[in-house]
Amino acid sequence: MLKELMIKRYLTILLVIIPTLGWAQLYVGFKAGYSPLSNISFKPSVKSTPFYGNKPDFGLIVKYFDQKWFGLQAEVNYNQRGYNAPYKDTYKLRQVNNYVEAPFFTQLRFNMVGVHLHVQAGFYVAYLLSAKQGVDTTGTMVLKTYNLDLLRDNRFDYGLIGGGGLSKEFKWGVIQLDVRFLYGYGDLYKHKYRDMPDQSKAIVQNVSISYMYNLSNLFKRQKQEINQ
Repeated sequence: MLKELMIKRYLTILLVIIPTLGWAQLYVGFKAGYSPLSNISFKPSVKSTPFYGNKPDFGLIVKYFDQKWFGLQAEVNYNQRGYNAPYKDTYKLRQVNNYVEAPFFTQLRFNMVGVHLHVQAGFYVAYLLSAKQGVDTTGTMVLKTYNLDLLRDNRFDYGLIGGGGLSKEFKWGVIQLDVRFLYGYGDLYKHKYRDMPDQSKAIVQNVSISYMYNLSNLFKRQKQEINQ
């Protein structure tokens, strides 16, 4: 009896916290993706070439719509980006960075015969967890742990992010496909450190697929049960 009362109180609190007036929809879920192209824009110019990602990205996603066509979306992701650059005119240097990233979007969506087409734009903040670096002096690229230096390397990054995609809602949840472009404003390297470039900003392309569950429907059912 006490347990049932505590559960009902907990559900009542959730129903107060989560907006249920009008057409409000709250989705939560998870996502997996891939960054096929990432690079660093250097100034003075360096002939860097894209790093083609070889590991998947993954994360958690929350989306809230208060109107049928306008909403907000936030995520926490783990992703990988990097770049290639010339080394001593003959060899190639590669650095691969692992980030935890939190993007925040505003999203506009349009219903097209049961499928939603959406565009989104926002900003992100990211923290560099670890990195690897290597040079193909032996003909084979072997990456080793890159020791991050607080005086040289900038762990924090931020910038703009935007893109578009498609989503389809089923009884058991929502499947969403996204294509995104990220442009960083935080430099990878601190330009005041000796021999570091004046600018080293991230450029990333990403594709992903997400599964989300509509929590609003669950809370509405729980509210109906409580009121009975």
